[in-house]
Amino acid sequence: MTYGGVATEFAGKALTISLAQRDRAAEAVITDAQGSVEGRAPDQAVWSPRGAKEVLVEAERVRTLSESTVQVTFRDLSRLRLNPNSNAIIQRMRSDPLTGAETTRVSLVSGDFYALLNQLGNRAAFDVEVPGIETETQSSDFWVKHEDGESRFANYDAPALEITRGDETIRLGENEGAVVPASGETQRADVLARVVLTEPFDGKPLYDPSVTLGWEPAPGAEAYWLEVAADADFNAMQASEWGVRGTSRVVEGLVPGEHFWRVSSLDRLGLPGVRSPSRRFRIVDDGTPPFVTLATPQENAIVTSATVEIVGESEPGARLTVNGAYVPLGGNGDFLTSVTATPGPNRIVVAVVDPAGNRTERTRSFVYSPVSAVTIELDPAARRDAEGRLLTRTDGIDVAGSSDAPEGADVRVLGPDGAEAVRALVGLGGGFQVTLPASDAGTAWRLEIAGADGRAAGVATFVTLRDAAAPEIVLDAPLPAATGNGWIDLSGSVGDAVAVAVNGAPARLDGGRFDTAPALVPGTNGIEIVVSDAAGNVAVKRVETVYDIDPPEIASATVGRPEGTGGPIEIVVEARDASGLRQAARFVLAVGGTERRGFLRCDGAAGTCRETLPPEAGALALVEVVVEDYAGNVARRQP
Repeated sequence: MTYGGVATEFAGKALTISLAQRDRAAEAVITDAQGSVEGRAPDQAVWSPRGAKEVLVEAERVRTLSESTVQVTFRDLSRLRLNPNSNAIIQRMRSDPLTGAETTRVSLVSGDFYALLNQLGNRAAFDVEVPGIETETQSSDFWVKHEDGESRFANYDAPALEITRGDETIRLGENEGAVVPASGETQRADVLARVVLTEPFDGKPLYDPSVTLGWEPAPGAEAYWLEVAADADFNAMQASEWGVRGTSRVVEGLVPGEHFWRVSSLDRLGLPGVRSPSRRFRIVDDGTPPFVTLATPQENAIVTSATVEIVGESEPGARLTVNGAYVPLGGNGDFLTSVTATPGPNRIVVAVVDPAGNRTERTRSFVYSPVSAVTIELDPAARRDAEGRLLTRTDGIDVAGSSDAPEGADVRVLGPDGAEAVRALVGLGGGFQVTLPASDAGTAWRLEIAGADGRAAGVATFVTLRDAAAPEIVLDAPLPAATGNGWIDLSGSVGDAVAVAVNGAPARLDGGRFDTAPALVPGTNGIEIVVSDAAGNVAVKRVETVYDIDPPEIASATVGRPEGTGGPIEIVVEARDASGLRQAARFVLAVGGTERRGFLRCDGAAGTCRETLPPEAGALALVEVVVEDYAGNVARRQP
């Protein structure tokens, strides 16, 4: 008997071992139990509840009631999940102490289960019995059902699932199924193809524990099988609904957190098709009202223009209105709109509702006081952020501008409280300059130029902001230590940066994010990322990677029995590579003319790959060794 191409017997050496020594009971544990799950050990007369982490013994019965499932995990991490209203017996669980090979036999009394066997483990056999039928499988992914004297099988793996009823033997290949009645002719069919899931989108946050899951109609489907789990491997099942009609289903009572779901179509024979790729969604428990801040206008501000800008920030993804009119939010939750003021007091109402339905409302009052025309223009070359605020990296800022006011006209600047902060005069040609403080929170100012009657004939409002913090450079993913490509994908976020250069070349910047693909040269490549914001703050980040196009160098590869002819077999390979060796290297070894395949464990720092095999008689010949580096380069050593 073989599994995955590895023989379970040692060749060329006679061994006398008692049954008690050779086989020992393996382990099986309930790793998930949903709903009502019961078990009955061989020495128990009645059924009793079973839960997660409970150990099962040989000949123990396990059953699920309505709307219940249970997953049994064997020592080699193979899994078997009983669906609702199913009854099975774990007849045999044995592990060979010499080879570690696992032998398992499960009897399905009624109901159905699907099995996912560990292909990397050392498994000798996993057999399934249903009344009147035996199976033998090399498949690692299959489904079995027995109901009303009729048995159904579906195989989703390339290795075959072999079914025997009396003198009849059927081999099911990949994505093939069969219905075996108690008597009469067996029906075979290809199982249906994967279902295409439609809603919700993968990864979508939802705010209601009642979730509608939808998919496209599948050709040939009579109904569908829906599964929902708390993990991507479907080890923690939350719902398993068989025979769903239509192409959508409402799943109730899900708890906050991530959930994963998939669908299989059911054909006219009751065989489940190939499982769809799983999707995930996230239920968010959000009872917190969204925040909303208003930068302008200031409360009780006096404005001189009928068009008043409303600038602020709120929760990204929320819906915001100003005086009932919808205003779109930017990617960071910022917003900018304007209202038309009427002379005298004005009031605006900003309301925001987040995706969970929570609501926040803010009001702001200001006075519109029109003035006679003296035009004022602040220096267009002054540094500004995206909201037009004047920027400085220090505690003070020189604010310059021009106007059509006469030389000597009074210039005064009022602070947020309306008090005069500084006074100056218009110079020759209408120019002026004042020095004002700046703070991290930003300060709003009102600049007035007086007319001949001493009253304000021109007004300009602005905000000064101190910004001494350089943008933070955050890469989406660390650079690989080594790569076999002649370029490297580089992307990330750079906060409020307005320019990004990578190795001196400008990179595309959009919404605080950049992406580029600098070229590499063989060997170690240093990459320098330089970003700057509107205030002139600069941040630098340096990373490096190795462009490795050379395969590892295999210095030697030996095989022998260091402890003598009756001792273990040891394979040792010495290799080196600039980007490091991967942790496993494949080998093919001939022992007495019979090939053995496996993996060597590699120590990149020491430059060695080795493996020790159990004693086995016969001449040794190392047929092939395949060593790979972290850049994907491969070296082969053959005689």
